Amino acid sequence: MFGLVFSILLVVAPTQMTAAIPAARKASVVAVIPIRGPIDAITKASLEQRLTMASEAGADAVVVELDTPGGELLATLEMTNLLRTKAPTNTVAWVNPFAFSAGTIIALSAREIVTAPDAMLGDAAPITSLGPIPATERAKIESPLLAEVIDEARRHHYDERLVQAFVSVGIELWLLRDRGTGEVVFVDRNEYEAVYGMPPSESLTSITPPPSDQPFVVSPLLTMLAGMQPPTEDVPYDIAGEPLLPEVRETLTADDAGRFDVLGQVVSNDRLLTLKPWQAEAYGLSVGTIANDDELRAFFGADRIVRIEPKWSESLVQVLMSWPIRTAFIAVFVLCILIEMALPGTGWFGLGAVIALVVLLGTPMLIGLASWWDLAAVLAGIILIGVEILVVPGTLIAGMLGALLLLLGLVGSAVSGDLSSTATQEQLVRGGLIVLVGVAVGWILAWMLIKRLGGIQAGRGIVLVEAVGQSEGRPQSPDSRIGDVGITLTDLRPSGRIDLDGHAIDAVCSGRWIETGTKVRITRDGLVVEVEPCE
Repeated sequence: MFGLVFSILLVVAPTQMTAAIPAARKASVVAVIPIRGPIDAITKASLEQRLTMASEAGADAVVVELDTPGGELLATLEMTNLLRTKAPTNTVAWVNPFAFSAGTIIALSAREIVTAPDAMLGDAAPITSLGPIPATERAKIESPLLAEVIDEARRHHYDERLVQAFVSVGIELWLLRDRGTGEVVFVDRNEYEAVYGMPPSESLTSITPPPSDQPFVVSPLLTMLAGMQPPTEDVPYDIAGEPLLPEVRETLTADDAGRFDVLGQVVSNDRLLTLKPWQAEAYGLSVGTIANDDELRAFFGADRIVRIEPKWSESLVQVLMSWPIRTAFIAVFVLCILIEMALPGTGWFGLGAVIALVVLLGTPMLIGLASWWDLAAVLAGIILIGVEILVVPGTLIAGMLGALLLLLGLVGSAVSGDLSSTATQEQLVRGGLIVLVGVAVGWILAWMLIKRLGGIQAGRGIVLVEAVGQSEGRPQSPDSRIGDVGITLTDLRPSGRIDLDGHAIDAVCSGRWIETGTKVRITRDGLVVEVEPCE
């Protein structure tokens, strides 16, 4: 089992742990919660459920096993808050094997971090699929992330400058070692120049692993945080009501120039900080290397390890919320609605539309993305479309407004958060594109199928032509004109079939539903024949 006792000083070298397990880490039952793949609202909901399951299983320690390329900003911040408020104090992040971007932010919120032998973490700058982020907007997005990592650095005694280099490009860091104590500190360009009175040398090399007999000793010159006493009225608070913790070390000055030697550059100004296991340990972030569950159990001195995997339903929700599947369901919804309206049938197409709509709205509601107004917009849209078809056909106003509300509801059902944030705006654009592509595909497929189903025997079987005894053997004729009179062969609800001079043709009614055997007059002719009852 790998690891070292981590208190204020961290002596770094991947050696076997022979010392006693710290009391703060000792646990009987350890719950391992794997977080795999991109971070999103589904991941956050899953973590919350599994933390509850860990508590019910009697776990006195939780390990968040991370293997993620990153994910959504809002979900990430919500997950870090869950680990602070709903997870046991004894919570460890296990980077196995990768925790980039959001994964790094989540790892920093745990009490301790361990890594797999081939792990890597870092590169936590926000990105967007909308293209390059302007400087002002980037600063706005980075602000909550920087506040988060600085807060975690002060809570867990990490170096503030080091963790900021995960998030922001342009932060240059150098490693200095105290000649007397062997302790190392991280300084940025400004602090380096304040200490030595000159810019860093361009010839400084990157940090290499220290010799096994001369390990780094990380001490951020802690100011003991007022003896860890509860905050008083004099302690400032942030906008969320949390006490603002003081910096973990004092800033170095020119008086310290003779105390420190420069070991090299940690990160340059043209890249984000990314760490391998030896670096994470050397820089005071990781407390050890864990290769498997047996080593993890020994790390805690635990009696047993309980793995709490995501439920199959959570995996299903992730699939249903993916953009290809969501686009397909929107296309199916549009396809079924248009066919049900254009061709009389058994109602199977209408049922298909209902099922598709339930999936489109129900899935985001399960994970808390969809709100009541999304559902209200969709229902209002359906009602207005129904009014256009059944009550005031031909006006187009109700129909167009209904279609707009329906589309807005579908887009909004996959969007959450502040609309002024870039992350939410990205969700909005992605949701809009999904809806537009789905509608276009559904419309094209519906046009092709309606054209085909109206003219072949198989199509007439699907739309219940066999239920209309009078229409058997009657050819479909396109020769219809406005003013022609026919007899309905099926109920028009609003679509059905009419007999026109011995020919069975498809038609829709322009007002209330029309029963079978009613004399009707053609009022509109074109792609769809529209009729009304004769007075």
